[in-house]
Amino acid sequence: MEKEIERSIEEKIQRMKAYLDGMLSPEEEAEFLHWIDSSPKNKALLERVRDERVLLEKIRFRERNDLEKGWDSIQKKIRKRPVLFVRLMRYAAMLVVVVLGGMMIYEIWYGKDRERIELVRGESIPVKGGCKAFLELTNGERLMLDSVSKLETQVEGVVIRTGNEGTVVVNEQDRDSLIEKVEYNRMVVPRGGEYKIVLADGSEVWVNSQSELEFPSRFTGNERRVKLRGEAYFEITKNVDMPFIVEVQDKEIRVLGTSFNVSDYANKFVTTLVTGKVQVNTKHQDYVLDPSMQIQVEGEKVSVDRVDVKEFTAWKDGLFVFKKRRLQEVMDILSRWYDVDVFYQNVDLQDLHFTGTIQRHSEIVDVLTFLEKTDMVKFNLEGKTLIVFK
Repeated sequence: MEKEIERSIEEKIQRMKAYLDGMLSPEEEAEFLHWIDSSPKNKALLERVRDERVLLEKIRFRERNDLEKGWDSIQKKIRKRPVLFVRLMRYAAMLVVVVLGGMMIYEIWYGKDRERIELVRGESIPVKGGCKAFLELTNGERLMLDSVSKLETQVEGVVIRTGNEGTVVVNEQDRDSLIEKVEYNRMVVPRGGEYKIVLADGSEVWVNSQSELEFPSRFTGNERRVKLRGEAYFEITKNVDMPFIVEVQDKEIRVLGTSFNVSDYANKFVTTLVTGKVQVNTKHQDYVLDPSMQIQVEGEKVSVDRVDVKEFTAWKDGLFVFKKRRLQEVMDILSRWYDVDVFYQNVDLQDLHFTGTIQRHSEIVDVLTFLEKTDMVKFNLEGKTLIVFK
């Protein structure tokens, strides 16, 4: 697939659009994410396409009878960007216009007597997330996982099998088989999914939606190292001789035995400590966290604060907990869990704040209805497109 992606700009855009629409098979998505991770340029391009796709949808929604005016608006947004990117977005614009041409026009009611979310059933309505992931093993096997998956395979003398619902267990049995070179398996959890893994040392990791965890079949040497993209909650088995290290891009979290949550989406890194003690190594400084402390790194800005850890860890226990959380953050979380694309009629809505606790495994309509009861915001849901308006 990597060779196909390199063939032309049009094919790159189409593959990215299929990924953003959730239309790739697990195997295709794995290969696509591998291609994205192979180069910072590929990752940056995907984010730009995602951003411009949101912008295009907003323009189409607001100005559906004036495509020329909409494209002028896009040009103003990207005028300072490289010429190649402008060319890419012209292709993206053409693709989006073709797709949107076949979609139903959104009808929005502003009356206060509206009591329910309008569902335009143009395609399957997302219901709720669940246990799904796929596993890429060092021996080349690719395994699709769900809540009822049954598997057992052996890698480097280690048995990898499914345990309870939504759990993979790594059992080290042949300790005489010493492997000097550490090779990593990879668990990929798509949007709308979650999965738990028990590592070879007994440490437990809950991997959230749109996340990846790279882990060895066994831990050797003087450390236990895994690599994370996205979000995961860790409960680490104590071993004073082998510190546990979570590698997140250019940062490291070093622990002995503790529990903590790590989130790294959209260039915002957040680590929240529940028990024990961790050391977070950034490019410029190291920070030691005590329980209930949280570090956030966004660009060059670093903040360390005391927080209510439940707000940031309840997702693994089946809850969404929001405390004065910006609507944009709330919708980003729901977007990953329900696999929907979110568009705002007015960007000012992103700065609204919400407080509340919601069952994570509720259907999306129930969650949106809960948010609408604040009388601050309304929603229209068409297929996997969620419009936020007032």
